[in-house]
Formats: sequence, C-alpha cells, structure tokens
Amino acid sequence: MIQRRVDAALLMRDGFTGRVFADGAGTRCLLDGQPLKSPIWKKEGYLILTDLAPGAHELRVCRDGYREEVVPLETGGAPVEDTVALKPGERYRFPAETASIVLTLCRGKERASGEQIWIGAASQRCKLKLAQDKAGDGDVQAHLFCDGNAALLPIPGHFLLMDKKEPELVYLRSFHDETAKFAQALRHTHSRGVELVPMQAYRADGDGVVRVLLREPGALVGFCGKQIFQAELQSGEQSAEWKLEG
Repeated sequence: MIQRRVDAALLMRDGFTGRVFADGAGTRCLLDGQPLKSPIWKKEGYLILTDLAPGAHELRVCRDGYREEVVPLETGGAPVEDTVALKPGERYRFPAETASIVLTLCRGKERASGEQIWIGAASQRCKLKLAQDKAGDGDVQAHLFCDGNAALLPIPGHFLLMDKKEPELVYLRSFHDETAKFAQALRHTHSRGVELVPMQAYRADGDGVVRVLLREPGALVGFCGKQIFQAELQSGEQSAEWKLEG
C-alpha cells in the first residue's frame, strides 16, 4: 500500500459569499510554475497537497469566474493548514446591493505596490467576541460569544482580534460550544469584549491599488503590520487612500 505524506490542507472558499468549493471543477493549479499533478480534492472543500520537497513553494490557483490567487507555502515541518479565498473575476455575477472600494495604499509619498494587506467586514448580523476576562499570550483556545448564527462565519479561517493596543491576526480552526481553537498560540493578551472580524488577504497591484467587494454596505476593516484601517462602505463603488506606517 502506497502512503502519501500530507504537506498542506487548503480550504478553498468563494471570497465573496464565503461558501466552500466542494470539488475542483473549473480549477487549475500551478505549483512552482508547473501544473499540479493529481491534486486531491475533498468534498468538504479542501485541496490536499502531498509529498512536496521541503522548502518554499508558490501555488497559483485559477478558477472559472475568479481572479488568480497566489499562495506561498513553506513545507518540511508540520502540514500547512490555511484557507484560500478566491476573489471574484470579471464574469462573476454580483447582487445589486454589492459595495465596492478602490483602496490606494501609500508609504510616505510612494505608492505601496505589491503590499499584502488583510481586509474584512465587521458584520452587524453576526458578531464574534471574546467572552472571558483575558485570553493570554500562549493560549491556543478561548471562550467566545457569538451574537448571531455562527454557521455564517467563515470557520476555519483568518480573523483579526480588534484589540486597540495589540491587534492580532489569528487562524480560527474551529468554534464549538462557545470554545474557539486556534491553529497557533496567541502572541498577545486580550481582554473580554474584543471583537474578532473575518479577514482575507489582498495584494496591491503595481499602482498600489486594491479592489475590494463586499456583499452589502457596512464597516470595512483593513489590517497591515499593527495598523488598522476602517471605512464605512455604501452600495456602489467608492475610493479611499490608506497611508501605511513605516
């Protein structure tokens, strides 16, 4: 019996609706520039990569109706666990209430081309907050309160702890019976009431521009380094500038 070593388990999501892709239909994957041989797709939405050479890799994912997503991977240790959110492309069908923003990133007087940032939306329909006095540095789980339907949250996935002093990006692996488990230990201590906002990774183009679409108007949250950017979005298209620190 041939046994394969799992090097990465990537949950593939629609970056607009949050739904997972149950199969690889219409999806093309390139690993280090070469077509991925015999990718393994799980019905739960996971793309499984096996038997990769140790070291740095670049996975490019293309799916009909979506923009290409570039995923850096570092293999050779514990299996990589991550969520990949595919952003809508030109042929994607958007509802009428879609809100969009053209966000220009700058550092000093220069455009921040190629900069990676994180973007999310603080939902009024489903809020997730820390429900214990403190979640300490080194903790791998925490007690959370969900005001709304937790099934609407993109879990597993990336979330921002909206702490004013020490904002922190975490990967929320699971959430059951008000207990959240993180893929890695917390790096900072956070207090009761801190909100967790679901986030997606974006990379600025050569002009320092990021285009973001949300399902409905509301509060947009950006994160880069330790800096948080917030904007209130309306239906239709708008623009804003984000001056990055450093």
